[in-house]
Amino acid sequence: MRLKTIAFMMLLSGLSACSTTQKPQENEISPISLNEPQEAESFSAQQIYAQAIELSAQARVDKLIEAQTAAIDEQDWQTLELASSGLMRVDPQRTTQSQLIIAYSQVQRGQLQIALSQAAKLQSQLSTAEEFYWHQLVQGAAYAKMGLYTQAVPFLFRASDASAEVTLGNQEVNPTLWQSLQSLSLSQLRALDQGSELQRGWSQLAQIKQLYLGSPIELHSATNNWQKQYPSHPANFALDEKVAQLMQVEPFSVSNLGVFLPLSGANKALGEAVKNGVLAALDNHQFENVYFIDANKTDDELRELISSASIDFAVGPLLKSNINRFEEQNLLEGVAAVYLNRSDIPRTSTEHFFFALAPEHELDQALQHFMAQGFKKPLLLAAGDRSGSRLTQHFSQQWLEYNEQAPLVGLFADNKEMETAITELLEVGNSAARIEVIESLFKQKVESETRSRRDIDVIYLLADATQTRLLKPYLDVNISTFVDRIPLYASSKSHSSQIDTSDKRDLNGLYFTELPWMLPPTGMTNLSSRQLKETVKSLWPNNADIEMRLFAMGFDAISVIPELRQLSMLPGKGMPGLTGTLSVNSDGELVRQLAWARYESRQITPVKLNHIKPTPLQREQETQEELSDVLATEDMAQQQAEGTAL
Repeated sequence: MRLKTIAFMMLLSGLSACSTTQKPQENEISPISLNEPQEAESFSAQQIYAQAIELSAQARVDKLIEAQTAAIDEQDWQTLELASSGLMRVDPQRTTQSQLIIAYSQVQRGQLQIALSQAAKLQSQLSTAEEFYWHQLVQGAAYAKMGLYTQAVPFLFRASDASAEVTLGNQEVNPTLWQSLQSLSLSQLRALDQGSELQRGWSQLAQIKQLYLGSPIELHSATNNWQKQYPSHPANFALDEKVAQLMQVEPFSVSNLGVFLPLSGANKALGEAVKNGVLAALDNHQFENVYFIDANKTDDELRELISSASIDFAVGPLLKSNINRFEEQNLLEGVAAVYLNRSDIPRTSTEHFFFALAPEHELDQALQHFMAQGFKKPLLLAAGDRSGSRLTQHFSQQWLEYNEQAPLVGLFADNKEMETAITELLEVGNSAARIEVIESLFKQKVESETRSRRDIDVIYLLADATQTRLLKPYLDVNISTFVDRIPLYASSKSHSSQIDTSDKRDLNGLYFTELPWMLPPTGMTNLSSRQLKETVKSLWPNNADIEMRLFAMGFDAISVIPELRQLSMLPGKGMPGLTGTLSVNSDGELVRQLAWARYESRQITPVKLNHIKPTPLQREQETQEELSDVLATEDMAQQQAEGTAL
């Protein structure tokens, strides 16, 4: 977004035609080139603000407004807050609008709850169209940052309407509104296809994008018709060069699909589970030929098979060691691929994608929810094996990007150490010792209850299903009744559909992330997915959890092929799948947004939880330090100006 206008100045020397000739004076005027106009000096938002604090009265107001505009243009949130705070001091009539603009800056810096609270406080003070615009934008942008797009869109519609009515710059609202609309389902968009002409235009363009993306001819025709119907609609900005590029992007055209899996050896059962998922997905996707190839074959054998079958798209080979080998030996050179794992080898082609059921996806999702809830002191409990150590380290590193204090981590070597780890971390032993001292002083039994530490505000379990069923009762017993119940979360490792059939007893209140496919069929919103789940259960009633997860992985690996190019060009755009909502990041990795569920009354209930992507702590600290320094400078300048006036 660019709000700044650059003024160009051209100095022209006047020429007079005179009858007398006068000798020119040397060095009086510097020569000026008429062919190279001089560009006026442009200033950054910080420089404009620095100029403003040297001025007084109306001149300062005008310059601060200019600084606000430049700061929004540059996404310089620190200077935006400084300029807005300055305006409140010199022009009290702008207080409400300035407070809302500061709240918008807080949204951009990840302080979403603070911004929403401020918007709620200011609602009764709105008196101008500009204030209404910022009030709606703050709330819409905050909900969009949380990923709550259905809540965000109505606010953003009203902000867009308001910006059109008062000719405000809409560079802030339109991109956020467009992103939010693209994150809604087709049915949700159709429900919005009513109301004002502006709202209908937004909704219809978003529907066109979803319906025809990947079909260049239809997309081009539909967008042309839309432009004729809405020639001056603000959504026209979305038909930019990138959308034009998307019109030319066609899905992968696959004739000969090669599926490389471990179909022999120790991991054959895992390969067969993925193969079953692939076969199920093929009912919805037609390829001329599909070849299932044992990934354990030699490099020469694989090259021969790839060449003779003219493989033009590959899926597999599941094991990381085989993926590393495929990349090192360039076995799939010139062939697009979805690798079913991560690789230790740098990506060799932009048409090679990596799809892993990585637990790190769940940890990142949990962290974003904890930040949205305002949690400050999480406790992580995990097995002390290599996996538990790796995951707790990953979470701690991510947490410290946004928080000053590291999370507490408790690792246990076996089930016997669980209770010891919990009592030590919750400091229950200290409370018990104090009770013993009191009883010894009074020489009698004292009615008492142990107290746990009060600073822990959330607990996250990285434990398997059996360990979770032991940990949960320990936590229930050792957390003090004098404090609010600490929310308890877990990863998908904690959930087992097999164990759940006989034992959900002590799990009430536990939240966990999970593949939508692994939740009970009654909780699945998609009818075709429910029917598929019932069919799979009837065909393979004894499938282990890992086999069910790999089935879903194979199914999604095929289903995502037509969307890969579009997803890779639209970061953040998701496709619902059995393993979660899939998106593609800049490294070509398919990232999953899993479902949330909760144990309630011995049942599993799907729930929707908030998420945010906060501002890294280092940038936040730098902003606050700079803010304090500049505020001190401004106060000093204002005192000097007042002294001069006296």
